Amino acid sequence: MTQLRDAQKGTRQSLRARNDVLVLQAVAAGEGELARIDIALRTGLPAATVSAIVDTLLKRRLVRQVGPGGSRGGKPRMLLALSDHHQFIGVHVGGSTIAASRLTLSGRTVQSVDDVPHHGSDVVAAVGAAVRRLSGPRDGVVTSVGVALPGIIDGDGVIREAVNYGWRMVPFARRLSAGCGGASVHVVNDANAVALSEFALSSQPAATVALVWIGTGIGAGIVLDGRLYTGPEFRAGEIGHVDTGLSLRCRCGRVGCLETVSSLPSMVGDASGDVIARYLDGDDDAAVRGLRERVGRAARELARLLSLLAASLDVTEFVVGGPVAGHPLGPPLLRAVNDTLAVRPMPGFPAVRLRFSTLGERSPVLGAAAHAIRQELGVMLTMPAGAGSHTTTTGTP
Repeated sequence: MTQLRDAQKGTRQSLRARNDVLVLQAVAAGEGELARIDIALRTGLPAATVSAIVDTLLKRRLVRQVGPGGSRGGKPRMLLALSDHHQFIGVHVGGSTIAASRLTLSGRTVQSVDDVPHHGSDVVAAVGAAVRRLSGPRDGVVTSVGVALPGIIDGDGVIREAVNYGWRMVPFARRLSAGCGGASVHVVNDANAVALSEFALSSQPAATVALVWIGTGIGAGIVLDGRLYTGPEFRAGEIGHVDTGLSLRCRCGRVGCLETVSSLPSMVGDASGDVIARYLDGDDDAAVRGLRERVGRAARELARLLSLLAASLDVTEFVVGGPVAGHPLGPPLLRAVNDTLAVRPMPGFPAVRLRFSTLGERSPVLGAAAHAIRQELGVMLTMPAGAGSHTTTTGTP
């Protein structure tokens, strides 16, 4: 069911905004079957208040009238649904390519571009080209752009630091907005984006999601009781450089970081595709044994970290996203982590487990769009069934 949910608790100062959100949520949850009186009953708001808010939402073209419903003794009820007028672009910047989609407020993918190349130094221009391609004439208007990137990103869309790209204090949102005609741009850490996409699939309005991103780097995205937690300095989830106690030197300059053993490149090492295939087939030679040891070491360190996070956050299920989810080593790594967690349960806690992200490789794109919607409207989108599918897919712009 398509829903919109409150992204933050209301205060007296934001009462009207909260009421707007409650009505928008109710319209979304009703899926075209609710009228104003039904929304008043569901939300507990006075009928006059609901009517005034609906009038405003109609003028803003966030909702639309879909036709009369059955009569309940008076004039026919006018049913309401979300409008497709306001659309949002979600972008994910990967290691060497960009993927982006244009989505409606109800989560339907209108158009996508995939595998747009970038070289790090030209990423703003490459993202701008993808956004402009998706912003072309169509029914509806692009209201905002969400971009998922690696690194520590503040509330103004400034990349404070991204070790893997060598970025520091890059005003990404401002630069992209300037290159896209002043478009509203919101930037989010890629792990946080995947956590938001997982939260968007949950039917619980106060769900908690703990996401571990594994690729060239390692990070975590945390949604606590329905709210994305970034920390006061936007460093929450920067787990890739915690000390494992091992002696391998990290590219950040320190020794013993988690990324030195549990990132995807660290696990693969010098193993060729043939070695990986033989490892998966259960062969046993020197190259396969080396790969098996690296995967086992990565799993042990990840399991140790997840045990600490489980005790700290009181969660029992973790989600893994990022390039590892689509890599041949992903499934054996997942099994090894879960096997380790199963034999080391914490007293008083249920078994902790790790699973792959539900939306697969498009999770960061959908999460970036959800972040933009959240920032613009104060609500979180619940993805409908098949949210990862493309209505229209275009090639590299």
